[in-house]
Amino acid sequence: IYAVIKGSAVNQDGSSAGITAPNPSAQEDVIIKAWEDARINPESISFIEAHGTGTQLGDNIEIKGIQSAFKHFTDKKQFCAIGSIKTNMGHMSEAAGIGGLIKAVLAMKNGVIPPHAAFKMPNNRINFMNSPVYVNTRARKWEADIKRCGISAFGMSGTNCHVIIEEAPKTDNANRNRNKGGLNILTI
Repeated sequence: IYAVIKGSAVNQDGSSAGITAPNPSAQEDVIIKAWEDARINPESISFIEAHGTGTQLGDNIEIKGIQSAFKHFTDKKQFCAIGSIKTNMGHMSEAAGIGGLIKAVLAMKNGVIPPHAAFKMPNNRINFMNSPVYVNTRARKWEADIKRCGISAFGMSGTNCHVIIEEAPKTDNANRNRNKGGLNILTI
């Protein structure tokens, strides 16, 4: 077991500027609801795997939703790395959310927050210096008391999803030995 899903939430944008224009309030709301479902302190999240459309409008709105959600709980700055698998693989359409989940679980397993590939300069509409999140530009050892990550996935029709994962509980050798010979299941 590499990670456990601590909480999740799904909502819909409702009224927005169009099918491809996300609603930052709905994204803020889905993130907060996922944190509440997970029963965690948002300051304990050290990585967010963003949906990351790569557009001036979409990324600005997504970061605004994340920043607004964090503002309800903390005023800390630059404590949470952010990335998106789309910079490595392109947009995977309907599989984008699961791709982000797999990336985050493997990062957790390996104890490394991967760099945001091909990042050159931030979107000039996003003030990262006064934000709880920063763009992770190099591979970093994932140092946290408990590794926790938020993963966002948004549908073109206005569906928003946010999942909180946490590193799997540590097991002792007695538990490992007791389970030898049994059914081995990889759980994400």
